[in-house]
Order: sequence, then C-alpha cells, then structure tokens
Amino acid sequence: MCDKLLEKLPIFVWLPRQRKSIVVVAVILTLIGCAGAPVVDQSADAQVDDVPIIQPSDDPALDSELLFHVLAAERLGAVGDYEDALGHYLEAAILSDDPELAQQVVRLAMRLEEWPAMVEGAARWRELEPTDSMAGQFQVLGLMNMGQFEAAARLMAEWIDDSNDPSEAWREAVVLIAAAGRDEDALAMMAALVDQAAESARTPQVLESRSFLMWQLGRIDEALELALDAVERSGERDHHVWAAQLAAAAGDMDLALDLYRRAREDAPEDRGLALAEVEVLRQMERSDEAINRLSNMPPDSEVLYTLGSYLYQAGRIEEAEDVWGQLAAVEDADDAEHHAFLVAFLAELLELDDQALEWYELVQSGPNVNRALMRRAVIEGQQGNLLEARNLLRSVRLANERDLSLQALVVEADLLREAGQANEAVRLLTGALREQPNSVTLLYSRAICAVAMDDIELAEQDFRRILQIEDNNAMALNALGYTLTDRTDRHQEAYRLIRRALELEPDSPPILDSMGWVYFRLGQPERALPYLEQALEGEDNPEIAAHLGEVLWHLGRETEARDVLADAIRRFPNDNYLLDTRERLGVLND
Repeated sequence: MCDKLLEKLPIFVWLPRQRKSIVVVAVILTLIGCAGAPVVDQSADAQVDDVPIIQPSDDPALDSELLFHVLAAERLGAVGDYEDALGHYLEAAILSDDPELAQQVVRLAMRLEEWPAMVEGAARWRELEPTDSMAGQFQVLGLMNMGQFEAAARLMAEWIDDSNDPSEAWREAVVLIAAAGRDEDALAMMAALVDQAAESARTPQVLESRSFLMWQLGRIDEALELALDAVERSGERDHHVWAAQLAAAAGDMDLALDLYRRAREDAPEDRGLALAEVEVLRQMERSDEAINRLSNMPPDSEVLYTLGSYLYQAGRIEEAEDVWGQLAAVEDADDAEHHAFLVAFLAELLELDDQALEWYELVQSGPNVNRALMRRAVIEGQQGNLLEARNLLRSVRLANERDLSLQALVVEADLLREAGQANEAVRLLTGALREQPNSVTLLYSRAICAVAMDDIELAEQDFRRILQIEDNNAMALNALGYTLTDRTDRHQEAYRLIRRALELEPDSPPILDSMGWVYFRLGQPERALPYLEQALEGEDNPEIAAHLGEVLWHLGRETEARDVLADAIRRFPNDNYLLDTRERLGVLND
C-alpha cells in the first residue's frame, strides 16, 4: 500500500521490489544462525567458560595438541587477535571429530571474510556431518567469494542431483548465488551451474528461478526472456503471473496484459489477478475500461478502494466519493483492520480528513498499524495540531520498523518546516544523522529544511554529501542546482548541475522546471519557456505554474501569463509561492 499521500494511487500489480542486499543479508544471517552461537566473547569469563569440552581419545598426545589449539584460539580471541585465533581453531577442527569446532571456524571466517579458511572449515564440517546441507552451502559461499565458480558449481550440482525435489534445490541454489558479492560473480556462478546441471537447467521451475536471479541483478530483459521460456514450457498460471509482473516492470504493458489474461483463463474468479489486470489497463491509460471492469466485479473492500482511487485520479470526484461511501458501509470485511486502513486512505485522498482520522484510529493491529499512525500524524499536522502529530510520529519510531522510523523522521521534519519551524526540523535531523551519517534520505530532508531557513551553506553541504555517496543522484543534482540559481547568483554552476540531472532523467517535470528557471535566471526567458511548458504538462504543480506565468509575463505575453496564474490559483488557492508571484507581478486582483 502507498505510504505517501502524494503518490495518490496504489499499484495493485505486485511488482517484485526486494533488493539484492536484503537477500544477501537473509542468506548470511540464516547460515550464521544455523551454525550456532557467535564465536568470540571478549568478557573475562569467556576465556574459560566458552572452551569446548574435549572428549578424550586413545591418543594422549593428540588430546594435548588439540587442547593447546583450542585454548590458544580462545585466548587470542579474548584479546581481539581474531586472525590468529582462526588459525588455531582450524588446526583444532582438523584434529577433532567434533563438528562444533568446524562450525566455529566457519563462523569466525565468515566474519573475517577469510574465504579459504571458511572453505576448509566447511569441508571438515561436511566430513563429520555429511547429511548437514548447511555445511555445503557455506563451502559454496566461500568458493564463490574466492572466484572458484567451477568448484562451487560442482558442489551445487551434486546437491541438485541428490535432492528429492530438484526444483526446490534449484531455488535454494539461486538464493545462495544471489549472495555473491558482485553481480558479475553471480552471473559467472550461474553460468557454471547451468553447465554442470544442464539436464535440469531448462525445466520451467528452474527457468523461473534463474529468471528471479536475473531480476535481482537488474537484468530485466533477460529475466523476462527466461520467464517467457518457462511459460511456453509449462503453461502454468504461476509462471504466467511471474512473466506478467516482469513485463510490467519492463514497461511492456501489452505483453503484461496478455499474460495476465492468459493466467485468468484457468482462474476467472481470481480477484487478485483481476485487480492486476485492471491496474495494467490503468497504466496503459485505459482508465475508463479499467473503471468499467471494476464496476462489474463483486464489491469487496479491495475492489471498492481501487475503483474509488481510479475515479479520483480520473477527476471524477463525486463518483469517487459515492464509492467511498459504499466502501465505508461494507460490513463483515474479511480483515477489519485492513478494511479500515483502505477506507481511511481513500478518505484522505478525497480530503475527507475528519473521516480519515476516525477510520485510521480503528487500525489498532496488523501490518498497517504504524502506517495508520503516520497518516494520522500528517493530517493532524496539516490541521495545526503539531504536538499531537509529533507524538504520533514518536510512536512510529518507537516501533523500530526501520523504514517506517526513517519515514517518520522525515515526515516530522516536513511538518515542522511547513509550520515555520525549519530550525527545529534541522535540529531533529541533525540528531538522526549522528547515528546514520550517510543516510541520503536524512541528508536530503535536512538540506530542504536548511533552504527554508536560508542556511544555503548547510543545504549545499548536504546536497554535495549526497553526491559524494551517489554521484548520479538526479534528485540531489537538481535540488542543488535549483537552490543555487534561485537563492544565489551562481547560475552557470547551477546550469551545469541541472543539465546533468536532466541527462539522467530527461522527462522529469521537476528537473524540466529547474532547467526553465535557470535559463530565466540567466536572462534567457525564450529558452526557458519550452522547458516550463513541458514541466507543467507533466505535473500539475503550483510552483511550476508560477514559473511559467512569470516567464510569459517577461516575454510580454501578459494575457497568457494571467490565464496560467489564474488557472493555477483556482486549483491551489492557498499556495504561498503562487500568491507571492502574482503579487510581485501585480496580478493579485485578477
């Protein structure tokens, strides 16, 4: 579900959004978790209490050597000399028949990124516990990180051949491959595995798994090609759906629509597929067709919410309000909390703020509870209840959902800035940046607040820090360029920044607006005009309208300027930037 009101319309086509890094972390945490407790405890008691119990053997000399290595490893670990500790653990693992020592090697080697030791430790673990698949996965991970893809692929191919469910084994292999440190390593690893397991590599299930990896690596076209191959080989609904999702992600809406419709042939009553299909229609700008389809579907919560959202986007506000009334009147919803959130969110879209607050307050549990708190905070803040809004946002942050906590900070800063307390917003964000100094989101938010309090030096510092982290961040390039041309006389420098941003995102209305404005500030209003006209066509924004009106005015096209500004003020009657522009041009009473 959308988290930001400005996004206006939720996307009901489920598009895969997980980052590869999430998969990597999940894989590593899973492996480490299965391997047991952490290796090193630097407390004083750890030097004795954490020493593994060594069972005596028939060879006293072997027992003595083994004990020496274990004790040496523990002592070295206690003083932070983990590399030497790893060497002793490895010697102990080779001497002992206890798999726990081999696991200790693997855990410590993972933390130190000592891949050869990890491979050796995992190999010993496999010798001692040949049925433990986790040992083999660690060995493969180590080999991949060493660049030994053929050896890693041979191990993987053995798992797949020995598995009772080769398709599931392939899925596990793909997840592990995704943990490779570099995309090129993952691709090389997959190529090696396909060569090793050629017989099973083109079954529909395996093709879909390979497609998933390609998607994670950002190679959408290749992912789609594999997914379509899986569709042709199986004809199964799930394969059609995955291919449709990829086609939508690739922007091929005609293909996505066809695939969803083919998937629905076996499940004509599947509401999720029907909603995905109408969303594709909407994205194809066939909104009337999508609305008609929704109007003929059984009117449950999801269908009514989607219909109301589409009507709202189409500008059919009265019809959208009627649908909201139907949505609010639904009884015995399958998920009352989710239903309440949908009713509230649609009410907020329709600017029925009091009703939205009432429904958001009904969301007391479930996955949307903190999102509901955040939406309540936004409405309370817009109504002038800043203290109540900040208390709600603190509740969101205390829930410790990382992404939402970050959003809550930014929302609070925005509310403070809009309430004329930009300095307090900067103070809040500065505190958060001490803990997350490289957060692009926090840096950008603080820069915007710094501009609001006329601290251009701080704003420039933050925008440039973002560009150190992400040199092709078009949003930061544009924001810095616009700030420099709007608030300083550094117009040539601003032009270069905005030009870079426009090269990265040539159709972005905010960047087009900035390019028009920098040309205007450079004394070239005739060059500014087409950029501003294109920007306003792409986004109905009062600041863009104000810029266009001002440029038209300076070109002597006063009637057109008055029309643009009058039209904008009808839609945004309380926008300060727009009002200031009209006053400065002397058209306030038009």
